[in-house]
Amino acid sequence: MIMKKKIIVLILAAVLLSIVLIVRLEIFEISYDEAIEINFTNAGVDLSGTLYLPDTPPPYDLVFFVHGDGPQDRTSNGGYAFMMNHLLDEGIACFSYDKAGVSKSEGNWLAQTMKDRSDEVEAAIKVLESTISIDRKGVLAFSQGGWVTSELSKAGARIDFIVNVGGAIDWMDQHIYYETKVGERRNYTDKQKKDYLSYVRSYDALIVKNDYEGYVDFVLKHDYEKPMSKERFHFAYLNSDANAIEGMKTMTVPFLGLFGGKDQNVDVYESHKVYDETFKAIGKENYELHIFPDATHELLKGKYQDNDTLLLIHSFLIGDNIYAGGFLDTLSSWINNLP
Repeated sequence: MIMKKKIIVLILAAVLLSIVLIVRLEIFEISYDEAIEINFTNAGVDLSGTLYLPDTPPPYDLVFFVHGDGPQDRTSNGGYAFMMNHLLDEGIACFSYDKAGVSKSEGNWLAQTMKDRSDEVEAAIKVLESTISIDRKGVLAFSQGGWVTSELSKAGARIDFIVNVGGAIDWMDQHIYYETKVGERRNYTDKQKKDYLSYVRSYDALIVKNDYEGYVDFVLKHDYEKPMSKERFHFAYLNSDANAIEGMKTMTVPFLGLFGGKDQNVDVYESHKVYDETFKAIGKENYELHIFPDATHELLKGKYQDNDTLLLIHSFLIGDNIYAGGFLDTLSSWINNLP
């Protein structure tokens, strides 16, 4: 009899645990009222994304997600779920698409400039405008996407606001900063860091010259890393002159810049300074810049820096509380309070 009761208790515990797991796993799903597949074409390339609508009547405020680096699909491999759900709960529609060559999109993102990507955004917006009634529409760009927003500004794109998360200013300067942090994480001595950065600057010069063979020979003579692929090298060459300043100077729409104080990829204090000085120089007033001191490049809490296991566990347990305090509310309230 006692054994039977123990078995029943174990079964009930297992059922309860299963229910809890199912409920918690739902937080990783995007909770929309309606999802619409959006297909569009740019420069002869077919691209695909999803428009997520909130449970509110139109017209909608719309946030267009602009990816950072890498082969990202429309949800950034699930990484956008918490942000999208927060925005959807605030009555804000969300759109994102698979990068060229990823999932349902044709093409090759490694063959693109930031201007190519901004052209894709404009092509998608035309289709979105013909699909739903939109009040205000803007872009939420991550990291490398900041150079895309610069191109959108120079092109006079039909957008009503811009939000940049972890945006850098100059492509090559950002690379030096990133590699400086790599040297620190490897615990290099001052001399080792100096030698390593000299090595980085030397192969950056070969990128600017578009000398892949010379780059491969140079890297193989050192013990730091393996050479990047020819495609990745060409991508770096195509975008090596990317700089956000000219786009800033033409920016008339409201701008929100969000940065993490513990960013290992971008010198956020330099970015903050350049954005602020550039905007003041042109008399721009409709902008806000925020640095979250204990936040990473992705605006996650600092304790998740280089700790994917802890991030996964806490994502499951506490959901969007993995982000720096105030980030999501700052984002949604800024959009909702736009004139």
